[in-house]
Amino acid sequence: MTAPISEKVSPLAYLRYSLEFLALTFFNIILFILPWSLSWRFGRGLGWVAFHLFTKRKSTVERNIHRAFPDLSTQEFEDMVKACYLHWGEGFISTLKLWMLSKQKVRSIVDAPGVEQYIMDAQKAKEPILYFTGHFGSWEMAGRYVGGIGPGTASIYRIQKNPMVNWFLTWIREYHHLKLINSWAGMPAFEDAIERYTGLAVVGDQYKGKRGIQVDYFGIPSSTPKGAAVLTYRVKPKLVFLSSTQHRGRYKIKIEEVPYEIPQKLTNEWVRDITQALTTKLETEVRKYPEQYFWFHKRWRDIDQQEARAARKL
Repeated sequence: MTAPISEKVSPLAYLRYSLEFLALTFFNIILFILPWSLSWRFGRGLGWVAFHLFTKRKSTVERNIHRAFPDLSTQEFEDMVKACYLHWGEGFISTLKLWMLSKQKVRSIVDAPGVEQYIMDAQKAKEPILYFTGHFGSWEMAGRYVGGIGPGTASIYRIQKNPMVNWFLTWIREYHHLKLINSWAGMPAFEDAIERYTGLAVVGDQYKGKRGIQVDYFGIPSSTPKGAAVLTYRVKPKLVFLSSTQHRGRYKIKIEEVPYEIPQKLTNEWVRDITQALTTKLETEVRKYPEQYFWFHKRWRDIDQQEARAARKL
């Protein structure tokens, strides 16, 4: 089985892509054979190894957690950093495995009271849903679960650099009725997707630089994507905050509809208010399960850069 490569690459890059794809294929075969009860445990073991041996991103994790929870004791802080790695390991392995699970198996390990009925009612009424979530818990399980309801749904995603890996991950997700929309496709494509597939999922919490809008996250200003707010204004869907947390091989999914009023004109103030409301709901959930947030990304990059400049001046 080979994957198409849409652009010309050097022979060396092609060899690297091929080896990565073969490794992914082999790894997925192992996971396919491995029972679910061992898969997530293996993942936590991988997280333990990463915590002790692969420390490249640990400083980022530590800075982020310290900023978000400055009052933690030394022991609480160390425990949270370690728990973050264990969660990451479980999530990494589970993400690959869960797309191989049957719909029946997925339903057996997910607790999502009222979610399926809410979505089916919206689909029946032809009311599109815009799902907002963050890099928290298991956003992949959220896509797997919601994609299995009715005709499925769509999600914005970032193309993988390796075209073979990208092809495989796209194929297996769309096989389970989660249509993927390239994050660079632009607003018209997002509008079309949310209406065509009756729903669109947005993971909207990463640092966005000059293209984002400043809102508070854990009381710290941060540039945040404004796409969810703009889409809400243009399409007027049901705006839903979605949380999917993982608990040692089991999952809890809950949704909360976010009320809003459409202004006569789209303004930065309105976009900021909607984005802040969604970000606040995410923060509320992260405070309940702080180890399940993806602290590995540079959420407060502006502050990181300021601190780096100050350090160079010393």
